[in-house]
Amino acid sequence: MEWPGRCSRCKEVIADWSDAGLHEKRWIHKACFSEVWLEARNKGVELPELRDPTVRSSQLEGPMLLFLLMFHFGLGIAAIGWIMISQFDDPDGNPILAVGLITPLIGVIGVALNVISRRRIELIRQALDLQGGWKPGR
Repeated sequence: MEWPGRCSRCKEVIADWSDAGLHEKRWIHKACFSEVWLEARNKGVELPELRDPTVRSSQLEGPMLLFLLMFHFGLGIAAIGWIMISQFDDPDGNPILAVGLITPLIGVIGVALNVISRRRIELIRQALDLQGGWKPGR
């Protein structure tokens, strides 16, 4: 998730979240969305409605699950590799142990980035609540 948030059409930083929304999994200014909507309407295409920018937090649930699974299964793989090396003197345990140590590290980094992204969306939600909430046509 890019930060600070940028409009997917004009690439400008979104300064006021009440003037932005979520379109096709990307942030966009309401004015830019109006242009996109007019272009689509002229082509005869129906666009979905502009959504609240805080809906983006639901897109972070899948990656969070993936990173948590990487962490947990990576620890299990590391334990298997360690047992193979220490109990059976099997040299095939070395690559298994390496994978088992790297995978949880990737999982921890991914979870940390996901938590940071969720916190940023929460800051956007708080900023919108201070302004009276988000309205699609504002």
